[in-house]
Amino acid sequence: MAESNVIAPIFRWANWWIADDVFTWIENSYFSSKNIEIRDNARWISLSKKLKQDTTATWEITCMIKIDPTTYLAFGKGGIIKQCANGTWSDISWASGDIISACLHNDYVYWTTSTKLYCVAVSSLSASITPTEKHSLQTSDYHPLLVSMWDMYIGNGEKLSKIDVTNVYEDMFTIEKWSKVMKLNDLWWAIRIITQSKLWNSNIYLWDWVADEPDQTIPLTWYVTYQAMIYNWYPYLITNKWLWILDWYKIYPLKKCDDFADIQNWITVYNERLTIAWTKGIYSRWAKNKNYNEVLCYDYEASGDVTSIYSDWIKLFVAWKKTENGTTTYWIDKLSDSEYNTQWELVTRWYYANSLIEIKNWILARIGYSALKTDQSIEILYSVDGGNFTTLRTIGTTTDTIANFTEDLFVREQFQYIQFKFILKWNGTNTPNVFALDFIFNNNVKR
Repeated sequence: MAESNVIAPIFRWANWWIADDVFTWIENSYFSSKNIEIRDNARWISLSKKLKQDTTATWEITCMIKIDPTTYLAFGKGGIIKQCANGTWSDISWASGDIISACLHNDYVYWTTSTKLYCVAVSSLSASITPTEKHSLQTSDYHPLLVSMWDMYIGNGEKLSKIDVTNVYEDMFTIEKWSKVMKLNDLWWAIRIITQSKLWNSNIYLWDWVADEPDQTIPLTWYVTYQAMIYNWYPYLITNKWLWILDWYKIYPLKKCDDFADIQNWITVYNERLTIAWTKGIYSRWAKNKNYNEVLCYDYEASGDVTSIYSDWIKLFVAWKKTENGTTTYWIDKLSDSEYNTQWELVTRWYYANSLIEIKNWILARIGYSALKTDQSIEILYSVDGGNFTTLRTIGTTTDTIANFTEDLFVREQFQYIQFKFILKWNGTNTPNVFALDFIFNNNVKR
């Protein structure tokens, strides 16, 4: 039988890939990635930027806020408050009490413990402060805060409370008996109130600032909300002992998670992407391709278990903790503007042409990459029919500086379906770039 060679493009001009979802068998998709940038570069894949240790903490950081263009505050357990002014961190001391949420309103910094609301004027921030105990709150492990229409709203257990523009406190109304408010979102024309019931379900309420109670209720039967974010008008929720991304149309599973004790403040928006933390991974959802935006990519890896993330859309901070030899350390990392991760990996989709069961012969492969610098390397591995990955070639000597190469690889290697893996390593502030991989096979093999 005459041979019919087929060129199989694994990827070319790799912008707008699809990952970690039901599209992993579709052309131009891929199976998984880690520490890789696939969205900002128009024509290649490269290392993502690095999370750099910015400061230590004495306790776990639970939330952060921004109080002016160059000043941030981090809050945590044990009542710790840390201030970052022009990139320099310092400690602020006050009477202890685990802080679970914080907000800036009307030139005051507000924060909550499980039972109290405190505030201090921004002008009074110093190494030691004496905050005002503003009000007692319903006991809860989370009190979300939201500034909207000049007032600050408080998820106060099963109630909605507020601080008005004159800093006067008011309990407004009960949202839902036997529940607690988990998130408040500003929709400009209304406030979306997301609750978690003791009856093991969640509800989304809409309130227009005028009525004496919410105007509309959307039940989420059998979904318990642990965290939520409104992005581009859609609600995204972390729910129900699985990490889900839920919008009005589709549900996408990400990872199983059994412990939600510290899951608040694990979702934010950074670089026009919905950004989510889970254990040590920082994932993003969104893409610049209008056809494939329901995507989760593993963008960054933290050095320990993430306790909270924060972004002002410009900078990204990640707080984490790690226990080694019985000692726990706490850190806040900031995403670097110039340094890249030292290593990433990407696993392509399974390639099987038009038939998953047809036997094929692999003839050669071709990779395209930018000129490598000293100590940069690209390792290419492959897996045949679901087997272990085997190294095909490692590119990375001082002589490997050509932009492209073609090489015959394992002539007559047979497979039904095949996967490739790339491992990229760096030498400094530069990153290797890969822009194409093709392989040629023959699919007219006699049985």
